Amino acid sequence: MSLDPPTYLNSLQNNIRARPIPWEGAVRAGTITDKDLKKIKAVDKVRKDQRCQTVEAEPYAYRSLIIGGDQEKSVLDSASRRADVVQYMLVLTGDLLNDVPSLPSVLLEYPDPYRPFLPLLSHSTNPEDPIPLLTSAVLTSLISSAQTEFPKSTPKTDQALPKLYQYLSTLTKTQDSGLQDIAVQAYSALLRTKRSRELFWNQRDDTVNPLIDILRTAAGTTADNDSSLWNGRTSIRTTTEAGLSGGVGLQLLYHVLLAIWQLSFEGSLVGKGLEKYTVSS
Repeated sequence: MSLDPPTYLNSLQNNIRARPIPWEGAVRAGTITDKDLKKIKAVDKVRKDQRCQTVEAEPYAYRSLIIGGDQEKSVLDSASRRADVVQYMLVLTGDLLNDVPSLPSVLLEYPDPYRPFLPLLSHSTNPEDPIPLLTSAVLTSLISSAQTEFPKSTPKTDQALPKLYQYLSTLTKTQDSGLQDIAVQAYSALLRTKRSRELFWNQRDDTVNPLIDILRTAAGTTADNDSSLWNGRTSIRTTTEAGLSGGVGLQLLYHVLLAIWQLSFEGSLVGKGLEKYTVSS
């Protein structure tokens, strides 16, 4: 089964891409600069190859646009009171990270590449608020790139990951399978290194427990009979049928199992702790 992008997130991003934004008015109001607007328009609604060429010609100019610089604010900072501009910039940043292979490395060269994004995770306690959702997607992409770029974790990444995990855990605790799948796919993208799995396990009450709850729902079991999840009394066929009728679709179920499998690579760390999910009360 392939890792299809979360439908909910794709739909949100497409809606934001299609919205008109009065850019000239934003310039007149001082929300963004004319220089910012020129850089945005150069990569907005153009072909992927053209977008890639534009950014690769001025990588540090686009780094300043996204995360700021020594003498410049990022658009996320300067437009913080304009939700429509912030949402657009988060979607554009995600597109640029996907479309321009060299851009993540340029952003990660900055001393604090996650600074503009982390505060946006706490923008709202509403799990459907677009700004934290879009921010989590950008951070997941950027941190995943950092894990590839730097085999040894960096202090900034170690500080950012727990905050991202904490936000994603709020999505897994909802009853919305679309939001849950956004979080679980992000977990899977992040659980690539020993350090990221250790940090995930350190927050297991918020990260692991909701995943087990999703499996319980899929299997039609409760915390009182967890052992049936693992001892063979619940078959794959039964789990699938119960999952679909219980609101846990096959894709979400697969992604949860994948994240738990990735976590199991740290068997010496998590093995004993996972026993509590396999022993019936």
